[in-house]
Amino acid sequence: MVEDSFIIRCDKCGTKNRIPRSRSTDRAVCGKCRAPLHFTTGYPRYAIAVDERTFENEVIKFPGPVVVLFWATWCGHCRGLLPLVDQLASEYTGLVKFVKVDLDKNQSLASRYQVQSVPTMIEFKNGMLFNRILGAVPKDQIVHHLKAILQK
Repeated sequence: MVEDSFIIRCDKCGTKNRIPRSRSTDRAVCGKCRAPLHFTTGYPRYAIAVDERTFENEVIKFPGPVVVLFWATWCGHCRGLLPLVDQLASEYTGLVKFVKVDLDKNQSLASRYQVQSVPTMIEFKNGMLFNRILGAVPKDQIVHHLKAILQK
């Protein structure tokens, strides 16, 4: 198994294709049907739930910007922010990947990234921590942070 890679599903035949991270800027084709692979398929139109087991592949090894929402089911501000994050994921498909981490079920991730309050959003770019957004902030402030991660 190639360790530094990610998986893209072919839009045409559904085959999973492993793409080395070092070749993420190349024009890739499906290994089965030879159809062009679109890297936007790696950017879901909603925030996907990740845990300690999947965090490395979904966030750290992802070849582009990722926004991670650390949230908790008991947090009212978090529950209010979830639909906004899904809306932003839809609006920024192909540009930014959004994931969510349930703090109560993934305490070691919260500890690793020093998440002390919820909601907390952490932006990663090419596997590196880029920025941190604390609290339930309005959409325009999140968009401002997204523009910053896309420019650099």
